[in-house]
Amino acid sequence: MIESKGILQGPYETVFLDVGETLVHLEPSFATTVRAISLEFGVERAPNDFDNGLRSIWASHVRTTRSVGHSLTTQASSRYWHQTYVRVGTFMGVDDVEGFSHALYERFTSYAAYAPMPGAIEALRCLNRMGLRVIAASNWEGWLGRLLDELALDRFFAGQAVSADVGFEKPDVRFFDAAVEISGADRSRTVHVGDSLEADVQGALSAGIDAVWLASSRSEDVPVPVISSITELPGILKPYIAPVSWALPSITC
Repeated sequence: MIESKGILQGPYETVFLDVGETLVHLEPSFATTVRAISLEFGVERAPNDFDNGLRSIWASHVRTTRSVGHSLTTQASSRYWHQTYVRVGTFMGVDDVEGFSHALYERFTSYAAYAPMPGAIEALRCLNRMGLRVIAASNWEGWLGRLLDELALDRFFAGQAVSADVGFEKPDVRFFDAAVEISGADRSRTVHVGDSLEADVQGALSAGIDAVWLASSRSEDVPVPVISSITELPGILKPYIAPVSWALPSITC
């Protein structure tokens, strides 16, 4: 676990969990898939600066999503992602960038492209057994519920707050307000967990909800606990759980 000076308040009854790169990730990875589809479009060798180039495009993507509202409608999502994938195709040297973009979009909107993060199922099961209500709280298109069902993760959730359904994206406080309303949670007894410092951590704190940051590396001080794997979450939360009659207190997490 990455050391952190962050403090949790508790006691908690509800956990809001981000999905993308917190519970679910692309498998194979984005970079591996880009290489494979580029090969299908006649690009036999990736650029020398392949890794840095993709990181640069992704960083630009993250900055853009702050104001685009790309997950709120199918049309906005399709338009936004196609623009991003055209940039990737141009960087890779693909001649048919439109066809390449459509191939990537088709791949990444397929349930088969995703898998649970390592340890995610065990962590979710443990949170449930500890008596916590778990709510999926994610910036995602309207097919997230079906994806969770396909990955056999839906059984762990007591509800879902999805940007496409509520009409707002994290870090907008209105997203978290909607999540509280949908779940019936007491925000003073709720903690939000996600991988984005801005969308998840800052968004939750602005909404009066405690937060835990899932970060593989850390380059700045944050006022919340930081974990490097979802498997660490039950242990972080265990001392702050509100007592419930149906929890299994003897479980080891």
